[in-house]
Amino acid sequence: MPEEIVRGRSVEEIRQQWALKLKLSPEKITIEVVDEPGIFSSQWKVRVIWTDQIVQPLLTASQAIWDSTKYIINLGEGVKLFHPFIQAGEVRLNGVMKDKPFPISFGDQVEYYPYSHGGLLTWELQVRFHGLSVVAKVRHEQPGHYIIPKDLPEREEIDLAQVATWERLPALGEIWNETRLNADLEQLKVVHGRRHECWSEIIAVQGVGEVIVAVATPVVPSEPAILEDFVGRIQEHSETEKKNVDFFASKIQIVHEGAVLARKIPGKPGIPGMDVLGKVFPAAAVKDFQFRLKKNVYLSEDGLEVLAACAGQPLRLDEKTYMVENVYVLYKDVDLATGSIEFPGDVLIQGNVQDGLRIYAGGRLEIKGSVSHAELRAERGAKIYQNLLGGKIIVGEKFVVRSELLRCVSELHDQLSVCLRQTAELVNSPRAVNYKPGQCLKLVIEKQFPELPKLSNRVETFVLEHKNDEIVTEGLIVSTRTAKHFLAGLGPLELQSLPFLQRVDRALEQFIENMSVEIPEKLSLVVSYVQGATVECGGSFECQKGVYNSDIRVEGDVTIEGVCRGGKIIAGGNVRIRELGGSEVSSTFVQISRNSRLMVDYCHPNAIIAVGKEIIHIEEAYRKLEIYRENGRVEVEKIRANPL
Repeated sequence: MPEEIVRGRSVEEIRQQWALKLKLSPEKITIEVVDEPGIFSSQWKVRVIWTDQIVQPLLTASQAIWDSTKYIINLGEGVKLFHPFIQAGEVRLNGVMKDKPFPISFGDQVEYYPYSHGGLLTWELQVRFHGLSVVAKVRHEQPGHYIIPKDLPEREEIDLAQVATWERLPALGEIWNETRLNADLEQLKVVHGRRHECWSEIIAVQGVGEVIVAVATPVVPSEPAILEDFVGRIQEHSETEKKNVDFFASKIQIVHEGAVLARKIPGKPGIPGMDVLGKVFPAAAVKDFQFRLKKNVYLSEDGLEVLAACAGQPLRLDEKTYMVENVYVLYKDVDLATGSIEFPGDVLIQGNVQDGLRIYAGGRLEIKGSVSHAELRAERGAKIYQNLLGGKIIVGEKFVVRSELLRCVSELHDQLSVCLRQTAELVNSPRAVNYKPGQCLKLVIEKQFPELPKLSNRVETFVLEHKNDEIVTEGLIVSTRTAKHFLAGLGPLELQSLPFLQRVDRALEQFIENMSVEIPEKLSLVVSYVQGATVECGGSFECQKGVYNSDIRVEGDVTIEGVCRGGKIIAGGNVRIRELGGSEVSSTFVQISRNSRLMVDYCHPNAIIAVGKEIIHIEEAYRKLEIYRENGRVEVEKIRANPL
């Protein structure tokens, strides 16, 4: 029973208040005293107890009696509302049909006429969208009837939808089968696109529905050939006026030989379609295209790729036309507006080259104007029609590097051979009986070859800087490192220094014998005038006017048609100069190889000539000066000139 602890001024007052609150008579409320009034409280503390009174309505069961045509439902006491179920049949109250929920009074009789069906499966076929599909409008009724139980639940509301159930009966109506469907399709002349699952879908229809029986096969369209372009936007190009944009400024791609400029992805043929009546829909032909090739490009064996026949600048002349330009022509100055130039082929500059710019040419380089404090590189030769002022130019860098490598290795080999020979003599001499071989080697290096450790270090550095050159082998790198280790510092004193240096000497000798630097005949640098510049050329050098205060290193012949004053010339071939040196300028240095010849029409005093390791100082002016080596001796032919 529910209870509550409360406080009040008197027990009777509490009883009356709670009787009023609970709407009960005071006699039905029980009061138990918990605490009487005292010093600390003047109120009664009591427990109020009462009894809940819940009146349950009286419900009796309803019954349904079947009389072979209808159900007579005798509603039990307490039923207040009845819900018809129009899909299951008709409901009547006192002969009046009801299709909505209605109230019930005790003693009312409800008549229920259940629906029943003998079964029906029929259809109507329609060809739609000019033969693209066949649709069956299906009507399908299952055989059977609705039934309800004899005893209905004891509820205030009776819902017929909750108590009526469908009972299957043997089919008695018109039921078509799949054979009929096939016959109907044949009558419509449907010969294509029958869906295998259509019959199960027809059976699954409840009531009325549509089922797609057959569909046409659509045409699979052909896929056109696709162009994959690796060059970029279409550029204008004229064969008569070769307009080239600077590589760095324009970001135009530079390609190597064999690079793919464009690729064709072949198209795919389409697949013909067919409607349900057998009419064929042909597929469109594949759209194809052919590449158009200009110069320096070719097709791959399968004809699907355009390849570069040489290194250069790729050009896309129109949608399908490609070429590679291997000549770079600039019809203006190379300045800050154009930027520097780097091109794998020939480069032709119609203007000047200004300060701080650079030009790298994988082929020949021609400059119609002047060059001022710029950096130039040309692999197959260069010609500057006007002045070369300051800066640096390298022609045939590969040949320059290889020639310098051969000189360095040869010099190291020559000094090392003599050093080892003298060391062997010292080891075998009586005065070195108390010395170890390493000590003898150290003594010879310090007294006779003090520059040999520095030379070995310089050769190793040069070899490592150019180790990517195919001529630099792993054996050469190991040999130069070994030479540096055992020639510098305390290396000579190590136990194995002499045996290792002897192996290095033999390896260097073999490398020199196998290495040959063949300079192309057409590799040359031709310039009008040179001043304050650094020149390295793997071929020949020709100056048409004069050379002033420049550092020139040439592997081939040197020809200066004008004056050569100040600076340095180192040549691997013959040197011919019209006028050399000057009395009022710093000394002019010319070095030729042992087998070369120097020819000067007029030589001023204060010139220094080196033939191999022999130095000749020119103290006075001479005409027709000719210096060469013959039978191991340096010969000097000259005619004393009258003072100017």
